[in-house]
Amino acid sequence: MTSFFGKLKSQNATGPAVGTTPAKKDPNAPLPTPLERMLMNAGPIRNDGSDKFFGMENFGNTCYCNSILQCLYYSVPFRDHVLSYPKRSTPESVAHAQAHAPPRIPPLQQNGTAKKPLGPSSARSAGTPPQQQKPEDKDSPEYKKKQALLAGPILNMSYENSREYEMPETLFTSLKDLFEAVVVNQSRMGVISPSRFLETLRRENEMFRSAMHQDAHEFLNLLLNTVVENIEDHDRKVIAQRKAEQPLRGVEDDGDLSKTESESGTVSFPPILPTPTTSSPTRWLHELFEGTLTSETRCLTCENVSQRDEPFLDLSVDLEQHSSVTACLRRFSEEEMLCERNKFHCDNCGGLQEAEKRMKIKRLPKILALHLKRFKYTEDLQRLQKLFHKVVYPYHLRLFNTTDDAEDPDRLYELYAVVVHIGGGPYHGHYVAVIKTQDRGWLLFDDEMVEPVDKTFVRNFFGDRPGLACAYVLFYQETTFEAVQKEQRMEGKRRASQDLTSGLAVPPRQSAELHQVQTVTPMGSPGSPSDATYYATLDHAVTAPPEFTTNGHVESPRSPPPPTVRPPSPVLQSKRERVKEEKAHEKARRAAEKQAEKDRQEVEKQRRKVLAAKLTEAQKRQEAELKAALEASKASKAEEDKRHALERSQTVHANGSGSGSSGFDRFKRTKSLRFGSLNKKEKPQLDSSEENVASPDAMTPEKEKDKDKDKEKEKDRRNRFSIRKKSFGMLP
Repeated sequence: MTSFFGKLKSQNATGPAVGTTPAKKDPNAPLPTPLERMLMNAGPIRNDGSDKFFGMENFGNTCYCNSILQCLYYSVPFRDHVLSYPKRSTPESVAHAQAHAPPRIPPLQQNGTAKKPLGPSSARSAGTPPQQQKPEDKDSPEYKKKQALLAGPILNMSYENSREYEMPETLFTSLKDLFEAVVVNQSRMGVISPSRFLETLRRENEMFRSAMHQDAHEFLNLLLNTVVENIEDHDRKVIAQRKAEQPLRGVEDDGDLSKTESESGTVSFPPILPTPTTSSPTRWLHELFEGTLTSETRCLTCENVSQRDEPFLDLSVDLEQHSSVTACLRRFSEEEMLCERNKFHCDNCGGLQEAEKRMKIKRLPKILALHLKRFKYTEDLQRLQKLFHKVVYPYHLRLFNTTDDAEDPDRLYELYAVVVHIGGGPYHGHYVAVIKTQDRGWLLFDDEMVEPVDKTFVRNFFGDRPGLACAYVLFYQETTFEAVQKEQRMEGKRRASQDLTSGLAVPPRQSAELHQVQTVTPMGSPGSPSDATYYATLDHAVTAPPEFTTNGHVESPRSPPPPTVRPPSPVLQSKRERVKEEKAHEKARRAAEKQAEKDRQEVEKQRRKVLAAKLTEAQKRQEAELKAALEASKASKAEEDKRHALERSQTVHANGSGSGSSGFDRFKRTKSLRFGSLNKKEKPQLDSSEENVASPDAMTPEKEKDKDKDKEKEKDRRNRFSIRKKSFGMLP
């Protein structure tokens, strides 16, 4: 945050006036601040307070109050009306109140403890030399704020002077005392300590009693509404007092204020406010800040259009990424469909109907406050979140979303103040104000610090710059086309004078060279130019003066410039060239992005083609392998069928008469073949009938001997087993 502002101010700070010679000063004296350099050649102090530039002391998260008060002070009609009601205080009464004011108490830290002096802070460091502290950055805002408090003067606003103009102490009287103290003071610059104003604000409003981060837009609405209420209450008391003093005169009470209810959805005033009459003391405040919105609702069933007027103190507009204030105002007046649960009750139809609703401006205020909704509630996070959207705001604005019967619908506004919020969220951060003054141009008000800045400095808060600084509240005041043209001519003259002064400031050595070059060598002498060249130079010298080049030589111009046309300023030329270069770079960047996107699409297309070819080839290979496997399976099945047929034919021939054998004989043969592959141990024991049927050679003498031997072995084995069981007592 600090580096962001330090960088911006170093680029845009206004230097000393051109052509002035600084006076000799003590080398040990501190250097003058940019504001002091700007006010060196200032004239006498005015009585209206427009040439006073005072910072405001921060009492711990009170920057929201300081920035809004600065914007209201430099609104000339608002300041004049505050000073004039009910009457102006005399300088003597203000000086008397300041002399008898309580002593100023320095602001405390946020935790409520006073600031500790520099040096060792613990007993561990006692007896040891203090460590050398790093030198402070003299360009940082913190250092400049400390210097502003040290330089002073500090206006101790711990008093109230409301008895002087016969009013009870309210927030309005504290604001009036603050403005009067600045106007009456003989110094052009200093620091205000608004302790009494903050004490009154916290006493009357509980939400501002804590040290939490507050919203500048909410404070603006509260302050304007409270000022209206305080003035109206005082005016009622004055009227009642006059009626009591003169009961028989029947004086007409033109200041009697009737109360009317106002229904509003986006209105900034409270639901019930006194409607100002022609002679109302708050009429000026309504004319300055209050406008009128018209809500037009058209029933889609009967096409009936109903209207309702709603007052507003400021317009709160929703934001979108990469947009402008004009686009936000256009979306503010877009048609909204009322359907489903939000149906409109039409008096003509007598029931809930679907309708279209839009908001238009019926009456424009003289000071238009635009609130950019930087803080939006997100359901995913269940809290407010700051929007860092880029929103461009112009120096001059003309509203187009007005009604047909609007008063002065083509009113032109100029930007005169911007309240900037610096921070990552709505619950913490810092507020500063960038304000355009009458005679001194744009100034940056950062609590105690006041510095002049360039006009282009205001464009640093669109939301697209690195950092956390974004415009939050924009103040536009009415102006005329003639005033805008006059200001542009003044800027052009000032720029031309600066260019002329910088162009005529030639070093002595360069001026000596110019004089040497301008001497004409006599004709006929060595090194003299020819007749044609000489007379050509004379002809050009008659019509136009010589022009200086960058190296200090004189060149005769090729064609004389017209005397009525002034050459363009180098500053304008450089800006135009810069704009052209930026446009060319942007165009080249877009072309490169398009080409890169095209190349990427082409590469993706080729990759997809190769992948599709690979997939097709793999599918074909798989189908071929499957086909080959099927062919092999068919071949193996045919071979197996042939082998089985051959085996069956051999079996039939072995039995003798294959055709005369019964089905039971074939089954027995198949069973013997099935167990033919078994060894002797696993071969099942067949009875004699089965053995006779199984093989024709079963009754041979050799086989009978083998069979008798096997039977004897089996009998011996059974006898041994029975003897073993008997020895164990298992058999009887």
